Amino acid sequence: MRMTGDSPLWAKHNVEGTTNPPLTQDIKTDIVIVGGGTTGALTAHYFMKQGMSCVLVEKDKIANQSTAASTAILQYEVDTGLNRLMSLVGEQQAQQTFLFNYQAVMEMSQIVKEINSNCDFAFRPCFLYTQDPRKVDYMADDCKSRQAIGINCELFTSETHQDEFSFNFEAGIYSHYGAAIINPVQFTRDLIEYNIKKGLQVFENTTITDYNLSSTQSVLTTDAGFTITANQVIICTGYDALEWFKHEKPFYTLSRSFAILTKPVEKFHGWKEECIIRDDQEPYTYIRPTLSNSIIIGGEDLAVDNLDGEVANMGDRHPLALQQYHQLLRRIRHMFPEIENIKTDCWFHGLFVDTNDGLPFIGKHPDYPGAYFNLGYGSNGMLYSLIGAKLISQDVAGKNPKELEIFKFNRY
Repeated sequence: MRMTGDSPLWAKHNVEGTTNPPLTQDIKTDIVIVGGGTTGALTAHYFMKQGMSCVLVEKDKIANQSTAASTAILQYEVDTGLNRLMSLVGEQQAQQTFLFNYQAVMEMSQIVKEINSNCDFAFRPCFLYTQDPRKVDYMADDCKSRQAIGINCELFTSETHQDEFSFNFEAGIYSHYGAAIINPVQFTRDLIEYNIKKGLQVFENTTITDYNLSSTQSVLTTDAGFTITANQVIICTGYDALEWFKHEKPFYTLSRSFAILTKPVEKFHGWKEECIIRDDQEPYTYIRPTLSNSIIIGGEDLAVDNLDGEVANMGDRHPLALQQYHQLLRRIRHMFPEIENIKTDCWFHGLFVDTNDGLPFIGKHPDYPGAYFNLGYGSNGMLYSLIGAKLISQDVAGKNPKELEIFKFNRY
C-alpha cells in the first residue's frame, strides 16, 4: 500500500526540521517507542515526564508519513455521535470517551504552551450538521445528551440559525468549545526536540526488522543489525501496525481520503466564527480554516477493498484522485459563494483507518504480551494518540487505568 500521495500540505509548507542520526550501536533503555509521528512523540513525552529512559526510532524522517498528511483537526466528538456510541459500547463508556476527547483538546493546548511550540494552535468552535430533515430529531437528541455531560453546545436549525452560514442545513450541533486546529508536523518536531533536550534518544532512518518480545525484557533488531534492549516496547506506527494483525479477521475499514488546501482568501463570508465544519454524510466532508486564511476541505473517501488494488496503491496525480480534488473544490465554492477567489494551493491524499465503533486500539494485544500498541485509528487520531500515551504510561507505572478497557483489542 502507498500511504500518501501528491503534496501533503504540512510537508510542503514546513521548513525542514532538525535531523537525527540512524542507530549505529547496540543500546539498552527502559522504553523503546517505534514510530516518529505525532503518536510516537506524544508517547515519548508522557514517559519522559515519568523520568524513564526512552528511545524513539523512526524508519523514515520524523513526522514525514501520515502526520504530514493529517488535516490536523482536534475535535472532541466521535464520528458515531454520542447516542449511537452509547448503543455500541454502553452509556458510561461512550460518555467517558467524549469527555476524554474534550479534555484532550485542553491538554494539547497545555503541551503546546509547555514546549513553546510555534505550531499555529488555535481553539475553534465546531459544527456538525445535516441536510436531511429526517435527522433533525436525531441531532436534537444528541445535542441534549452532550449537554447532559457538560459539553457547551446548542442546537442550530434552519429556522433559527440559517443566516449563520451561507450553505443550507436542516439542523446541526454547534459546540462552542472542545475543538482546535494545529500544524501537526511543527508540533511533532517541537515536541521531540523539547524531549531530546531532556534526554530522549531519537534515531531516524532506522527500521526495526525483528521483534523478540518478552513480558520482562524485549530485544529489537534493526535493518543494520543493531539491537535495542528494552523493558517495554510501545508500537506507534499507525497504518504500518496493521501488519501485526494480518492473521486476524479485519477489525477495521480502510479507505483513501482526499483533501485540498486553498490559497488564502480575504474574508470568510458566510462562515460563523471560522468554525470547524463537518456534515453527517458517509463518507463525510470536513472543513477547517488555517491561521493564514486558507481553507482545508477533505473527504470524497474511496473504500480500499483490495490491498493490491488501484485505490490502495494510488500514486501522484492519479486521474481518480484529480477527480476527487475537483469535486472538493466545487463543493467549497458551492457552500461559500460569497468567499471570493477560492483557488487550490495544493492537494493530497492518504490512507485512513477506521474502526467499527470509531474508537482507537490502545493497550496490549493478547498475541503480543511484550508490547503495547498506541493506534489512534479513527478521525480523532491526534487526540486518541494523546489519550493512549497517557493511559499506557500510567499502566507501565503500575496505576492500572481502568479506562484502557474502553479501547482494548477484541472488544467486538
